[in-house]
Amino acid sequence: MEAKRLGLPGPNPNAIALCRDKDRQSAALRAAGISVPSSAKVRTECDIGDAIKKIGLPAVTKPISGTGSIGVTLADTETGASDALRKLLRTTNDMRGRPIQPSALLMSYVAGKEYSVEILDSKIIGVTRKHLGPLPHFVEIGHDIPAPISSRLRVKIENEALRAIQVLGHLKGPAHVELRVCDDCVTIIEVNPRLAGGSIPTLFRYTTGFDPVLAVLRSLLGMSLAALTEGAHGSIRFIVPERDGSFALPPDCEQLVERVGLTEFVLYQTPPLQFRRCNDFRDRIGHVIAVGDDPATVAQRAEAAIAFILGQ
Repeated sequence: MEAKRLGLPGPNPNAIALCRDKDRQSAALRAAGISVPSSAKVRTECDIGDAIKKIGLPAVTKPISGTGSIGVTLADTETGASDALRKLLRTTNDMRGRPIQPSALLMSYVAGKEYSVEILDSKIIGVTRKHLGPLPHFVEIGHDIPAPISSRLRVKIENEALRAIQVLGHLKGPAHVELRVCDDCVTIIEVNPRLAGGSIPTLFRYTTGFDPVLAVLRSLLGMSLAALTEGAHGSIRFIVPERDGSFALPPDCEQLVERVGLTEFVLYQTPPLQFRRCNDFRDRIGHVIAVGDDPATVAQRAEAAIAFILGQ
C-alpha cells in the first residue's frame, strides 16, 4: 500500500488481500466461470456440520490463509473432518507467531496430477510439475521444471492460470498458481500473490539462467525483465525422513554429488538430529537438485540420491 501511495510500481494491494483470503478468492474465481473446488467457510464449531453436508466427503480442510501446507489435511470421515476443522479453529497464531482470526475452509477433494504456473507481471515464467507425499497430508516432496507435458496441455494450463490472475486483478508482481489436472480438466486450487517456494526459483535459475528473485526486484524498480529462454530440465527432491526419531546421514554422503551427478545438495539442519514429523513443509530437512538435458534421467538421478540418503 505504501508503494501505491508513493506512486511506485508494485502489485495492487486490493488484489493481494483478495488472493490471501482463500474463501473470497475461490468465490471470485467461481463467479467468473473458472473451475475451482467447492468450498465452505467455517467460522465456529457450529458451522462444521453444515459445511460437511454442503461439501461432502472426502474433503480437504485448510486454513483461510497460510502457506507451506500447514493445516491442510484430507478427511474421508465426518469425525476426521470435524476434528481437523476444530484444530484449525483453535489456532490463534500463524507459524511466525502473528495473531490470526480463527477460521477454516472445507473444500472438495480434486484428484489428479498437480502443477503450478509461475507468473511475473502477467507473463508466464514456466510450468512446474509438483510431487506430493502420501495422503492425508499434502507435503510437497519434489518439483520438475519444465513440467514434462504436451504443448497442448501446457497452453491450456497457462491460459487458465492467466485467466485466474486477471479475474483477481493481480496483474503486477509475482504469482504462484497451483492447480490440478484430471481427465483434461484444469482446476485452479489457489492463487498465491508471491514467488513460488520450495526452491522453485532456484530450479529456474539453474535450468534457464532466469532468476525470478532478481526479476521481481527489477520489476519493482521499473526495469525491463530479462528474456526467457528454453533451457535444461531440472528436478528437486526433498529429504523427508520416513519416521520420527534419530536421523543420520549414511557413510560416504560426501561423494554423493559426484557419484549421482547432482547440481546441488543442501541440508537445512545438521545431522545427526531428532526428527519429529509436522506433516507440512517443515518435515523437509534438505534437498538435492539434478539438472540435465533429459527429464526422465534428471528425475531418476535426484530420486536415486534421496533413496541413498534415506537408506531405501
